[in-house]
Amino acid sequence: MRNEIVRSAALVLCVIFGVTEIFAFGENSTLRIIQTQTMFIRHTATEYQRRVAEQNAKAFFKQLTPEKKAELKRKKVKTVLIPTVRSKETSPTAKEVRMRFSLEGESLIDDYAYEFNNPLEAGTIAKISGLDPEYVGQ
Repeated sequence: MRNEIVRSAALVLCVIFGVTEIFAFGENSTLRIIQTQTMFIRHTATEYQRRVAEQNAKAFFKQLTPEKKAELKRKKVKTVLIPTVRSKETSPTAKEVRMRFSLEGESLIDDYAYEFNNPLEAGTIAKISGLDPEYVGQ
């Protein structure tokens, strides 16, 4: 009964303020979750992908200045997306394959390779849905 009153009040407020009911009842968040899941695909990385990513990460962290590292910490960036090679599991539509490395420990965060349908610009901070802000390396 109480839930019906709240829903009715929300519907009336939506009509008064000209807002769609989708926002009031949470369907928008469901749609957003479905949309963000299609932005990138992840799969378990092969050993070769891990080795290539680790080599690329070594080169990246070697050229990363302490000033740039401090700047990224101020921006609350904790991870870096490092490029790696494609595997048999990689989708043909994927433009880039990257792995996540910790900025603090300079180590691999997980065993997943992330596929991106749109190329990421190196040197930028990517706001990927479902993940923390990530610095795009190399």
